[in-house]
Amino acid sequence: MLAGPNGAGKSNLLEALAVFGNLSSFRPGPPASWVQHGQQGFYLKGELRGPLGFFVLEQEARLGHTLQRALRRSGRRLVPAEYLTLFPVATFSSHDRELILGPPQTRRRFLDRLAFHLQPQHLDVHWRFRRALRQRNAALSGGHREALDAFEGELARWALQLVESRLFALRQLTTALEAELERLGWLLPKPLLRYHAPEGLAASTGGEQDLRHTLRRSRPLELARGHTLVGPHRHDVAVTLSGRPARELLSAGQVKLLATALRLAAVVVTTSRRKVAPLVVFDDVDAELDGGVLTPLLQRLAALAPQVVVSTAHPEVVLPRFPEATVLPMQEGRPVGEAWQRSWW
Repeated sequence: MLAGPNGAGKSNLLEALAVFGNLSSFRPGPPASWVQHGQQGFYLKGELRGPLGFFVLEQEARLGHTLQRALRRSGRRLVPAEYLTLFPVATFSSHDRELILGPPQTRRRFLDRLAFHLQPQHLDVHWRFRRALRQRNAALSGGHREALDAFEGELARWALQLVESRLFALRQLTTALEAELERLGWLLPKPLLRYHAPEGLAASTGGEQDLRHTLRRSRPLELARGHTLVGPHRHDVAVTLSGRPARELLSAGQVKLLATALRLAAVVVTTSRRKVAPLVVFDDVDAELDGGVLTPLLQRLAALAPQVVVSTAHPEVVLPRFPEATVLPMQEGRPVGEAWQRSWW
């Protein structure tokens, strides 16, 4: 447990763990925001022991027009798809409320990451879809009507595979979510998760051919706007209760509870598939959660993962509910005290 007042550096340390394992942060903002002010990059290194044996992971990042990274396992260069399988980190934070309240892209990213952990080829499919999408958008913005047929075939093929992978992940998530909500004492109607594809791709029996027809019909408007308006890059996961959007019905605490249950369900599904539990980090674990929820939540986290790191500005609230925790006080961005020396870090 990382303990200290606001501004002590707790979130920064957890963010470093998230970026080290996932190549992304749990906090919103561009990758450039991960780089300390005045610096041109960062370097992360960790020694890992587990089912894959002992190895060293390194991540070296340099800031330019984009964030350029070199990824290594015991000195050997890795591609992101391989790196991401080695040290998955399940992140929980106050920003999780965006899974309920935020824009569709937040839910798409959440579902895509889960789909990758269930089916690692999802990352390659996603990359190929994005490449085809960029090509079609370039043709649209340039007014190259004659090139659209070729790009649309490629786009439709990868779009269909992307949606199928997402739907598989969503089915697993939905099954696990009900049990996690029950453990946390959810008293409202059961939430419904539904994949929302306005053009009907998710429910289509024609699949690739239907999407190609839809793309052709949408060409006049898309040529005017210069980008593609239909496809998986605009899909969403609708979260409803009793037929109404969850964001319209829930209090701040209920939103946090539902979002946390979604994260827990993702951990359950991933662990079941991979047979290896991720490291869990939870920033400000006691924020917006009352004691009746906090106690079963901490117990559930401890049961799901062998390593759990939480942060709090109120250790006197969290520690009685998490007595097995080692408390690491934070000052000026660094852990202090003997507990740090005894920790697993």
